[in-house]
Amino acid sequence: MIARTKDKQQRTNNERQTTKDKQQTTNDKRQTTNNKQQTTLLQILAVTAFLSLGFLLKGNMGNVNEVYALPLARQYADPTWVPGDWYYNEPAGYRLLFVALFGHLAVAWGFLATSIIGRLIYYTLISSGLVLLARKLGISLAPLLVGIGLFLYVNHYQGMAAQEWLVGGVEAKSFAYGFFLLAIRLMLGGSYRLMALMLGLAASFHVLVGGWAFLAVVGWLLWRRKQDFADISYLGSVLLIYLVASGFAIWPVVQQLFTRIPSDYIDPSYLFVFVRAPHHLNPLSWDSDWWLLPLAYLLVLAISWFLFQRQQQSEQSSPQHIARKSLAEFTLITLVPFVLGLAITPLDTQGQLLQYFFFRLGDIMLPLNSCLLLVCALEQTFIGSKQRLFSLFCILLLSIAVSILSFNFYHSLLAVTQFPGKEQGVEPEWQDMCTWIKTNTPHNTLVISPPVEFVNFTWLTERPTIVKFRLLPSVSASLIEWIERLNDLSGDLNPWPSEDSKEDNRGEIRHALTTGYYSLQTPQVESLMLKYHANYFVTRSEHQLELPIAYQNSLFVFYHKRG
Repeated sequence: MIARTKDKQQRTNNERQTTKDKQQTTNDKRQTTNNKQQTTLLQILAVTAFLSLGFLLKGNMGNVNEVYALPLARQYADPTWVPGDWYYNEPAGYRLLFVALFGHLAVAWGFLATSIIGRLIYYTLISSGLVLLARKLGISLAPLLVGIGLFLYVNHYQGMAAQEWLVGGVEAKSFAYGFFLLAIRLMLGGSYRLMALMLGLAASFHVLVGGWAFLAVVGWLLWRRKQDFADISYLGSVLLIYLVASGFAIWPVVQQLFTRIPSDYIDPSYLFVFVRAPHHLNPLSWDSDWWLLPLAYLLVLAISWFLFQRQQQSEQSSPQHIARKSLAEFTLITLVPFVLGLAITPLDTQGQLLQYFFFRLGDIMLPLNSCLLLVCALEQTFIGSKQRLFSLFCILLLSIAVSILSFNFYHSLLAVTQFPGKEQGVEPEWQDMCTWIKTNTPHNTLVISPPVEFVNFTWLTERPTIVKFRLLPSVSASLIEWIERLNDLSGDLNPWPSEDSKEDNRGEIRHALTTGYYSLQTPQVESLMLKYHANYFVTRSEHQLELPIAYQNSLFVFYHKRG
């Protein structure tokens, strides 16, 4: 009896101990998870800080696309701001989600604060994608930062040939790339529903970035993981999530496909591809040695692949090794549209296909992923004491880079106190002119200003103007009016190259437009004032007209309409 009692008590004690062990195991797992989450968060903050040192205060509202993206967002949120401006009141199109989110911030806080806050948000988004991808690949923080630095600072444009960029100013495609990086990580991990959500959000922010990203992911899944979609209901749920998340992209696509332009007008796609954006879209306009950089990145990718293949057989079956090979394969798949674009370039004389940015995705993915895979391969190659030396070498490189970036950041911080200033291309005399116009002219009165120079005119003066060469409408039908307005401002000169020319003529076009504007005679200016119902004309002081002067300084003169 006593023995049975002791056995029962022992079993009870054993059960209690087992329960305690299970609870301890659960607590240990929870602690491990919390530690991993904290580590991940700290790494995201570190990468965000690294990106911010280089770009947060670089040219805010200056020679970046913020100069038109943020005023467009403000006008969307506050239609009374400059209701008479032709460009800023065009339909938001594919930028609807972006302008809806950032317009009210621009109204409440102004352009500088919106630029800084917007950059911090999307730098964090980009950093999250990079850190999570690095953890999947097995890259520690220091090599990751070195890889990011190689991508950002070795090549001026970040992209390899078509001058595409990943980190810079705030605009719609910035966030699209951030969601795309998260989608890549989820794709490699097999989390397809979340992947579809990220791809859909990328498309909603920027239909072309998101669209090419979706096609590249589908291509990789068909190549490597089509067996994962044997369940039709699962495939349907993934597609449904993508369609819902990409809802903001549907209407711009429909609008583009079904908008018809009268045949007697020049094709808008020709204007877009060969006149306004050949540096992005027309390989015939690129430098003759443009192919050297893609070849170099392909060589880096091949070296990385070779180093991965040299690893032991046991390591080659690990999830991290599989993810590395998968990312390399995915990178090559993103180059398929790039190669297709090169193939159709000689045939597409009107840019009807090239207008869809065949080069965009591969232009970024090959440099970025090559740099990431290179540092990953080197980190895996050096083991033992050599790995410590590699880590020290990475830390040394980062110390030098951070020192240089911190020095530049300090000077950028000083420049911000003068906003708007040199970083925005605003000289004191131009600031004085814009301040006078803003203070002394009626709200919404249209001012004729140079077609190329002073893209910042509208947001500095809060007055509408006729057209700017850089401010290209997103709606195809508006491109015809865009070129007509530019023709009006160029006077008797013909600034456009022949349709046989496929070189990058933007410099010659801008020069011709500017020369034409500053050569306008008084009758021509009065005709422009009559046509566009404008009362004012701003120009440089050497451009003398027989019109009343409302204001002038040493560099600029502001003419008033007669009577």
